[in-house]
Amino acid sequence: MNDPTAGSRGRASIGAAVGAVARNTTTALRDIVVVILILAGTFDGLSGNWPHAVLLYTVAIALGRDAVRRRASPELGTPTAGQVPPTASAVEAGEAVEAVEAVRRQARRLVAVPMLLLAILAYAVVVGGFARYSWPTTIAVIIPGAVVLALSWNGPLKPREAPAAVGTVGTVAWLAVFIGIGLWELTQLLLQPSLTTDSWRHPTISVLSDPILATHPGRTIGLILWLLFGWFLLDR
Repeated sequence: MNDPTAGSRGRASIGAAVGAVARNTTTALRDIVVVILILAGTFDGLSGNWPHAVLLYTVAIALGRDAVRRRASPELGTPTAGQVPPTASAVEAGEAVEAVEAVRRQARRLVAVPMLLLAILAYAVVVGGFARYSWPTTIAVIIPGAVVLALSWNGPLKPREAPAAVGTVGTVAWLAVFIGIGLWELTQLLLQPSLTTDSWRHPTISVLSDPILATHPGRTIGLILWLLFGWFLLDR
């Protein structure tokens, strides 16, 4: 005999799955960065730049998944009951070890920084010689971007104090800047003859940057600034 409750259990399972997907989607979309990446990817795709659109969608999905995972995971770092506070001698020993490590880090930095700057310069000169929007250029930009993203995914590379809250005024100011730039860019894009036809009467940010990035030196300088900014963010 057929189980009369099988159909209802199946519908309940489907309903639970749909509900879970809806909750996870809502959690992901609460992150404004995810929303911005989805919108940027959509308009990049409509403009015919599908490689960049796929990259933006991939990062948005990864960030959304991470937001869902953090929401589902219990909070870490809860103090354990019964912990014994360190003694004064242990604190002094820890401070001495930390001072030695700080000197070693500074010495390594004095060697690593010049080498890294030379590597950035060599990379920018070579990649800046590639044609714009070509596959070699796309791959050469994706690789360092993916490396930095993987290194910074779980937080700062060095322990740092939690930054102070931005506050209401700061939040409103940053939102006004980002929303204003986004609306201006969208307006310029929609006023062009078509989504794939540039117009100097209604230039987007990419159109304004074309004269600079049309030359090898301009692309080299742009890549250097991009890499230095990524290094700055990674060091934060």
